[in-house]
Amino acid sequence: MRHFRTLLAHELRSAVLSWNTWAAAGLFLALMGGIHFFALLEASRTSSDRTPVEATLWFFWLPLLCVLPLLTMRTFAEERRSGTLAALLTTPASATAVVWAKFLSTWIVWVIFWLLFTLFPFLSVQRLGTPSDTRLGDPSILWGGLCFIAVSGLLHVSIGILCSCVTRSSALAALLAFISLLAMTAAGGAMESLPIESWEWLGWLREPAAHLRTFGHLQDFAAGILDSRPIVLYGTGTLLCLGLAVLSVEGQE
Repeated sequence: MRHFRTLLAHELRSAVLSWNTWAAAGLFLALMGGIHFFALLEASRTSSDRTPVEATLWFFWLPLLCVLPLLTMRTFAEERRSGTLAALLTTPASATAVVWAKFLSTWIVWVIFWLLFTLFPFLSVQRLGTPSDTRLGDPSILWGGLCFIAVSGLLHVSIGILCSCVTRSSALAALLAFISLLAMTAAGGAMESLPIESWEWLGWLREPAAHLRTFGHLQDFAAGILDSRPIVLYGTGTLLCLGLAVLSVEGQE
């Protein structure tokens, strides 16, 4: 545990000092700030059932695909290429501690990015509305959506970590993470759009489609509906990806 805390503190310090983190933060804030701005414009022109905050959160997949791979791509790929990973594995710290330290530090940075996003709705209410006015965004919806992003982010970050473990190229790691996250995000919606009820041979897809509906999970969390199934899905998926990442790192010793 002592080695894990030391590694985690080192990874967090490295993340703060890395230009890659600041570039990802700038891209994230530019994306989410722009999306929220256009959501406010759209809300001012036409009436909609969704508040600007809801409309903005619905585009969570955009920074997920464009920003998160930038955070995870260098975690192991860069160290494998430079040879520092082999040196790190000769220390008393275990491969499990190394993987979990890099995973938690990246997840913490990802959550901080989304906490910074809350400045946009806060400033919108301060400038354009009143604290009791929910037309610009219900705080419960905002924090419910952020809870979903934090929980699902465990799996999303672990996928990026695993992709970084299997290659020496940071660019390839980012590409693998992008493809994997895109497939996971789109899988539920794609399967739900299939005529499962009409085609009997597709009946076995009913359960996977119900579990992989990413946008449905976001909607449930934002509405305050806490279902254990997505939590189990993201939790077990995280453990599986990190377990494979540990095996991959141990194989490089």
